[in-house]
Amino acid sequence: MKFRIAVHICILLFTVLAFSAPTLAQDEVTIDFWIPGGRGRDEGTAAVIEAFEAQNPHITVELTATPFGEFFDSLQVAFAGNSPPDAALIDGVGVQNLAFNGALLPIEDMFSQEDLDDFMGDLIEMVTLDGHMFAAPWANAADAMYYNVDMFEAAGVQAPKTLEEGWTWAEFVDNVNAVRAHQAEQGNEVWGMMGFNNPLQGAFFTWTIIRSASSPGEPLWETIAPDLSTFAGYIDTPEAMEAYAFYQSLYTDGFAPSDNIPDAFPNGLTATFFAIPPTGTVLARNFPDLNWDVMPMPYIKTPITHTGSFAPGVAAKSDNPEEAKAFVKFFTSQEGYGIYHNVTKVVPGRKSMQAQLPDFQEGFLALLFEEMVEWGVARPGGPAHTIFNRIIASDMMVNIALGGDIEEEVANAILEADAQLMQFR
Repeated sequence: MKFRIAVHICILLFTVLAFSAPTLAQDEVTIDFWIPGGRGRDEGTAAVIEAFEAQNPHITVELTATPFGEFFDSLQVAFAGNSPPDAALIDGVGVQNLAFNGALLPIEDMFSQEDLDDFMGDLIEMVTLDGHMFAAPWANAADAMYYNVDMFEAAGVQAPKTLEEGWTWAEFVDNVNAVRAHQAEQGNEVWGMMGFNNPLQGAFFTWTIIRSASSPGEPLWETIAPDLSTFAGYIDTPEAMEAYAFYQSLYTDGFAPSDNIPDAFPNGLTATFFAIPPTGTVLARNFPDLNWDVMPMPYIKTPITHTGSFAPGVAAKSDNPEEAKAFVKFFTSQEGYGIYHNVTKVVPGRKSMQAQLPDFQEGFLALLFEEMVEWGVARPGGPAHTIFNRIIASDMMVNIALGGDIEEEVANAILEADAQLMQFR
């Protein structure tokens, strides 16, 4: 009799637990999501959160928007400590470094094969380390070469309109110099090219020029040894040295300025402007009378545009990893992206979104979207990207632009950067 009672109690207890499990799984949970504030990210993200919470009433997402200039340092400190946010919108090129240091959870299990096929391949490469995705592709960017349509037409120079018509850098300089010569005949001295910063710095800009002198699989294209041990033999190849010389000539020949000139492009002080996709939105809004367009990025040997933008990831120390993953999945879904885009426009990291968004079906954004899909590659360096970007793609390239001895600058940069790579050995 006692045995029967015990059995009935066990069955009753099992039944209660079984039926209560789903309820427990729906207990109210709050997750933190950090983003760099500004440029409409606050409003766009808030709209996505509202939709996510409506579909997941047991999950509350607390949004923290930190000023852009403070965000990345704050995030690094938080990830290094014991109380990071459950999820964050991370600078895509920093994902592999955070993953290398154990700060992020792999999240590829959240996505179907259809999702993975829809994400742009360069973005998957950007967030993948040792075969695992540590953030979700979300937004993208591309190098954008703007040009003054009126100046080009006045000089009788037809800028390329398709990727197939794209110019090499040598052709670009020759054609733009023809535009400059015509302007000079009218009494207007203009620069050939203005950069997003002057001289250009950072892998997104400088290495697009240099890397285009090689092809996928070649040392210069890879930029760094596979084991992250050295840059020697990769950034000092003959092709690299020739590319540095060309880059230097842009400045020493007076084609591009070595100082920033505010609003030089809209004020007609330069024929072209090497910038980013959002620049077009700014030009259209602030300078409605300016007649401009975008051409495919010039290249030396291989067409290329560097890509990458923010990507949401989940902290390895999150107290609510499954809920954080669910939010990241929604944030990067077609629905989530569409909600965000209706508030704040960014270039989508999903190929399928082009057909859903009129902005990317014609005009300059359509060309840039095609450029991303066909030519886009992630910036090099992997977990060591920060070292590469600061010492080589920025400091070294500025010194070369300002007339430094190329062999000496490259040798010094390799010495300094390789010393920093010791942390990966």
